[in-house]
Amino acid sequence: MAGLVKCVFILCAALAASGNKLGDNDVIFHLFSKQNPQMSQPLLPIPSSIMASNFLPNRQTVITIHSSGDSVTGNFNAFLVPAHLSAQDVNLLAVDWSPASGMYTQGLSNAVACAERIASFINLLSSAFNYGPSNIRIVGVGLGGHIAGIAADRVIGNIPHIIAIDPSLPGWTHHPDILKRGQALLVEVLHATAGTLGYDYPLGDLDFYPNGGQNQIGCGSDISCSHILSYIFYAESISTAGGSRFVGTACENYDQAIAQNCSGQRGVVFGGLANKAGQSGIYSFQTNPTQPFAQG
Repeated sequence: MAGLVKCVFILCAALAASGNKLGDNDVIFHLFSKQNPQMSQPLLPIPSSIMASNFLPNRQTVITIHSSGDSVTGNFNAFLVPAHLSAQDVNLLAVDWSPASGMYTQGLSNAVACAERIASFINLLSSAFNYGPSNIRIVGVGLGGHIAGIAADRVIGNIPHIIAIDPSLPGWTHHPDILKRGQALLVEVLHATAGTLGYDYPLGDLDFYPNGGQNQIGCGSDISCSHILSYIFYAESISTAGGSRFVGTACENYDQAIAQNCSGQRGVVFGGLANKAGQSGIYSFQTNPTQPFAQG
């Protein structure tokens, strides 16, 4: 079994290194706003397309990036788009790269190219509209978590905050562009299927391990369920401002977080909209079995 797993990782790494050239329609930016919360406006990476849309330079922007096997109309955005629009008046750009990520291995091989498209779009906003990257938050799930980091790293200037939700494990342990500190001013990570679908060890400035970070309450051994709950937790953290929060307990290390044996200070919160500049560390928190999931 160990040999098989090793072969799988080697295959993934080889595929990642041989990424395909993306077509013009393989990465599309879908704009949602309070003016069009349900029907998106697809944007081309040209100023005239952006000017003709509901994009407003006086608003902050949230960019969401789905994982393999999903799309702009999939489960991830079904939670995140209404959550953000209910909490903020923002430009929400949902990246649809589904033509390049139908299968996991396909998505892995195209992840860097997808990230470069996103960075190019952000750089266009800056050059054409004087809309700097300081106005942007990037949120990605699975492969999209790593893509968020790569895109932020390729942007001219600094993205203040990226949030990687259950970033993928297969193919990333030796990937040169793995999600890491320094790709944005603050890199926040949630681990919900650590060691299986999701990356296990800490990657960011802030790493959260809900319920031990491997299996989520109510999911049993269903890893897909635990992965889905990861972005449901994030959506709840955005849309329930003023309610219960996912308050972390500080851990000394990764092993403590996985064992749910953390006993440090409490107070650092997962997700939400607050400015977290200067915060860092590994944290664990417990959730309720049903909504609302936050206990703090």
